[in-house]
Amino acid sequence: MDTKAEKLEAETKAIEDRMSAIESRLLASDQEKMNSVTSQGNDATTYVPVGNRYDSDESRCLRAFGCKSPAQLIEVNTMHSRFKDVPLHLKQVVSSLKNDIDVCRMTQQIVNGEKLDRGDDNARPVHVKGMLESRFGSSVLAPRVKAFGTGVTGGGLEWVPTALSAQYIEEYELERKVAQIFRQQNMTTNPYQLTVQNNITKARIQAESGGLAGSNFGTAKINFDATKLTEFMPLSEELNEDSAPDILSVVRSEVVESQVRATEAAILNGDDTGTHFDFDTDAGGAELSEKAWKGLRRLAFDNSGNGSLIDFTAGAVDLTGLRNMRAAMGKFGVNIRELSWVLSTKVYNQFLSIPEVITAEKFGPMATILQGALAALDGIPIIISEYSRDDVSATGANTVGGPNTFSTCLLVNTRRFYFGVRRPIRVKAVMNPTPPADEWLVASWWRGDFKGHVQSGTEKSVILGHNIA
Repeated sequence: MDTKAEKLEAETKAIEDRMSAIESRLLASDQEKMNSVTSQGNDATTYVPVGNRYDSDESRCLRAFGCKSPAQLIEVNTMHSRFKDVPLHLKQVVSSLKNDIDVCRMTQQIVNGEKLDRGDDNARPVHVKGMLESRFGSSVLAPRVKAFGTGVTGGGLEWVPTALSAQYIEEYELERKVAQIFRQQNMTTNPYQLTVQNNITKARIQAESGGLAGSNFGTAKINFDATKLTEFMPLSEELNEDSAPDILSVVRSEVVESQVRATEAAILNGDDTGTHFDFDTDAGGAELSEKAWKGLRRLAFDNSGNGSLIDFTAGAVDLTGLRNMRAAMGKFGVNIRELSWVLSTKVYNQFLSIPEVITAEKFGPMATILQGALAALDGIPIIISEYSRDDVSATGANTVGGPNTFSTCLLVNTRRFYFGVRRPIRVKAVMNPTPPADEWLVASWWRGDFKGHVQSGTEKSVILGHNIA
């Protein structure tokens, strides 16, 4: 008995020793991260955690986004598809931190005369000194950093952002979801070529001892050529220091949101040919974002000879017509996980009134009469965009003769198109160099492209419903 008891005790102690060793290694690893040093230029910054690292916002955000330090974290695009499973509240924590960091830097640059960022493609943000010593830094940023879980030394050098997330949504405007449904392709060069498969093979019968010619699947290239989108807003040199942070925060959010608006409008309504297919857009300036690339509506028009346009005959949308759109896609309309409806608010309200989705006996507990909303139709997610046009002619394009009183809707296979990003959204403050201007410009830049597989008789991955009353 004693021998058995001693043996059991020894085994228990061995397990406890192994657990202690594992815990020690974890603690050592965590300590190493806590004491990590990030060098920029000739300066070094040490990150000293405050409180319980595992329970802090810093710890949760670092783990969720796979970063080793806050300096890496603030360069993360939280809306990238690879972070789709990260909780929204963690994305909001990072976005709020980015916003305060950027406003603090701009305050120092505009009010306190710190060195400015350059606007060229290869420039990295400059070292802005004393960020945490400014009024905004001490009253707003420092408390947020402390609550975030990090004690910081170095006067703000470690908080220099180099890439900003596109997640600044203002009141009364719809959330920009269109760009997010497509796979993001990072453009490591410009122009950038993405090799894709455009044809498949299938096995063939071979006679006994007979020969057989080899075959290969088809390949093609999608060519990305980045377009730069810019927005800027002027601020008077007489800007009052006490109000600067509030004004800068509003202006910064606006120039970021302008980039998201521009890319969404271009994805839906873009056309980079000599004459834009929408009359009113063609009459606008060459700098309109809708002239950056061919958008989904234009691509559907170009493939109309292969059945990519579905006519609703001047009526409201109905289930038959919508399923005809899906049927027109052929094999590209089979997998609902790859599809999305893109609608205007007006067409979305027509979706709510489709008889088959109104009543509980036909549509079950998700019936619009019970829910007041519709997230999907035939299992396909619904994306609402204010840039889905309700002011086009029966043809689906805005024309000089009109009447431009009709709407459109799109059904797209999101796996067949790519949102190319050469440079994420960046925000900078620069002095207007043109005399006699005495003002600052808060500006945003983004570079990228939108491309997909070539539409044809065998590739119908975007369908346009038009002539919707």
